[in-house]
Amino acid sequence: MSSEEYQISIIEDKFNPLLERREVKVEVASKSTPKRDLLRKAVAASLKVSPDCVYVRSCLSSFGTNISICRIHVYKDPERGKKLEPKHVQLRNLSRQERAQAMSSQTVSKTDEKK
Repeated sequence: MSSEEYQISIIEDKFNPLLERREVKVEVASKSTPKRDLLRKAVAASLKVSPDCVYVRSCLSSFGTNISICRIHVYKDPERGKKLEPKHVQLRNLSRQERAQAMSSQTVSKTDEKK
């Protein structure tokens, strides 16, 4: 799938000092529900940060509309995000190929642990 054009508008942007991250709620207008990996790159470009620091937590679309409401966490440091975000959220934010590689490496490491 080619990169779609998203119209992103920020609804809410607040800083969480305890977790050292920005918690952003955006409204995304697109032809279909946006893919997380493409949305992550588009949001990173609009906020002028690295895509490694951006995690899409949820993306909800209403029936019959082309607008999605997404919750996104933005960290200053990619390592901080890897420590705080759950593994399933980190996997969801990868592209299909990257996700398949990560899942296969996890299954290999688990079989090694059982031996």
